[in-house]
Amino acid sequence: MDGILLVDGYNVINSWPELADLKEKDLAHARDQLIAILTEFQALCGIQVIVVFDAQFVQGGMEHRENCLGVDVVYTKEGETADNWIERYAVQHHLDSGGKNTVPLFVTTYDWMEQRITSAHGAYRVTPQELLQEIEKLKRVEKRNLSGRCERVLLDHHLTGVTKQVFERWRRQKFSDS
Repeated sequence: MDGILLVDGYNVINSWPELADLKEKDLAHARDQLIAILTEFQALCGIQVIVVFDAQFVQGGMEHRENCLGVDVVYTKEGETADNWIERYAVQHHLDSGGKNTVPLFVTTYDWMEQRITSAHGAYRVTPQELLQEIEKLKRVEKRNLSGRCERVLLDHHLTGVTKQVFERWRRQKFSDS
């Protein structure tokens, strides 16, 4: 799959029950879990993933970016929401391609206003629930593919009857010579 997926991190954490429960105990761990899930998703489908977390209430906070196994993680600066960052990115992405996006842009959020603004700039809306369903579907497909690869492949299955007879004669001859 070609494209860029922008994920409103805390919006998704609050939307996925497993991560929402985890967030109540340890917010940092919930963030790490989301990043791990998105890393696997990116590896399975090949789309570039950027996850954005609000740091709007972090006193003196400056925008910080890091790369976690290929997933770009953005922490916004003080006073900036993930919504603001994502909307600005969508506008720039739209303008950079001369009004026609050459690389599809997908935005994952439940925030209705953010969906409308980014859609107006050519982005496709993906709800957190739709993203979760896509991730689960890809994992099932990958699991099925991997389980098929793990079957034992015997040489015997690839040999003709004549070749098997020749090998059997050699085997008997070797043991009778010993």
